[in-house]
Amino acid sequence: MKKLFLLLLLIPNVIFALSATLDDYMSKNPSWNTSDRVSLSYITLRCGVLFEQISNFYKNGAESQEDYKVLSKNATNFFRVSSDIYKTSCINFDCIKVEKKASQEKVKKWALIYKEGLVNNINTYDEMIHGDIKSDLSTCKIKVKPVI
Repeated sequence: MKKLFLLLLLIPNVIFALSATLDDYMSKNPSWNTSDRVSLSYITLRCGVLFEQISNFYKNGAESQEDYKVLSKNATNFFRVSSDIYKTSCINFDCIKVEKKASQEKVKKWALIYKEGLVNNINTYDEMIHGDIKSDLSTCKIKVKPVI
């Protein structure tokens, strides 16, 4: 019984790990950059998490401090926009608390997904930026950053 319960807890994580790239998400939510504030908040949150996870790989390298600073600044900007969107969408403090908690849970999940993806890319391709990570990073830089 305990094994079945544990399996049921892990299934959502497996499904979540197989989530679409940001481009896929955007194609399903075409108004993300105009009227769909929920989608824009979600997208900017994911961009913030991605930039933060990449910056963590540069954090302790003396030769890569400039990259770390730029990536960290971008992460902060994406997180700020995401937070501002959900805060202005709420009508009271209780709503903000609920949205903040939900946002924190999304950050945890996406941080794990992106971190695992980055490590997998390093181990498999000998580079961090490859595949879906490369796609999402490009999307954040080219499509999302100009909007915010």
